Amino acid sequence: MKRLRLFLTCAFIAPLCAETVYTVPQGYTKVTVAAGSVADGPKLTAISATLLQDVEFSGPVTIGAFTDAVDPDPDTQAATVAGVTWTATQWTAEPHLAYLTLADDPGNADGIPPAEKAFLILGNTTSGGLTLAADSDLLVTFPASSTIKIRKANTLSSLFASGAAGIDAADRVFIWDNGKDGGPGWSNFRYSSTGGGNWVNITESSLANDMVVFPDEGLFVQRAADTDLVLTLFGEVPAAPQVGSVEGIGFLSSRVPVNTELQNLGLQDSSWQAGDRVYIWNPLVETPRWEAHRYSTTGGGIWIDILNSVPSSSKIITPSSAVFVVRENGVTPGNGEVTTELPYDPFGE
Repeated sequence: MKRLRLFLTCAFIAPLCAETVYTVPQGYTKVTVAAGSVADGPKLTAISATLLQDVEFSGPVTIGAFTDAVDPDPDTQAATVAGVTWTATQWTAEPHLAYLTLADDPGNADGIPPAEKAFLILGNTTSGGLTLAADSDLLVTFPASSTIKIRKANTLSSLFASGAAGIDAADRVFIWDNGKDGGPGWSNFRYSSTGGGNWVNITESSLANDMVVFPDEGLFVQRAADTDLVLTLFGEVPAAPQVGSVEGIGFLSSRVPVNTELQNLGLQDSSWQAGDRVYIWNPLVETPRWEAHRYSTTGGGIWIDILNSVPSSSKIITPSSAVFVVRENGVTPGNGEVTTELPYDPFGE
């Protein structure tokens, strides 16, 4: 496993009381949204928010009852943190995510941090109660007694804050929405400089400054202006394997701020079927395109580039890219987890 070497502002390791205390590496990435042109028109660039916002709360949590709501209301899951006092809108005045920890080996004997998955916080009480957005009963996957980290969510306004002055009125952002009315599809956003600057959901004609861009959710920027747009994204480097979910069709972002490989995204689990496909956006060819890959169980299991009929397990997934996953037959809610292992040791020597 590689030691992490990228854009770090701090990565201190210090002994204390015969134990080692680590600070989680903080860093930044620069993402260039490629310019459009008069000759070729607008240009697409994929973006993944690979860095996390700082932890604002951490501690033990008890997962409670699941509510299977009637559409269009979201399914929810109760959770409780004992012994805390919060304001009535502690975690909802601005969008926040609750990262729950999956059960791991006793005492973390393998030395690998247990994987974590993020859920949007829909509400909280003043005495430690939480209402989480959930697609299925979390108790199927998580132990009733788990741990929680609460972080501010990345939103359209926060991701594009560093480049807001350079966004053109004709630029567009597309986010894949599995909960879209009428079925999964792309939602379309634009930036308006009026009123101090606001994001607008074109599809729904509503303000979208607080539109959450989930950690496992990639997005596309269609740049119309003839100049590059450079974004600087700050945050915490993931220090534990990150869990996403694709149960049918989904846009799965890169979860780490360094190059990783297709075979390490965690897609090829036991429920992967012959008709399932992964599409990776290639902006480097003369005519940018989606490139299709399938998984074959022969030879111990390898990925195949369908167009070129060559092995593609080591296909590089860059930090700013995302992949489009199509599971032909889908999987039941809660069984589409995708765990991206870390291709580095954030605390390694």
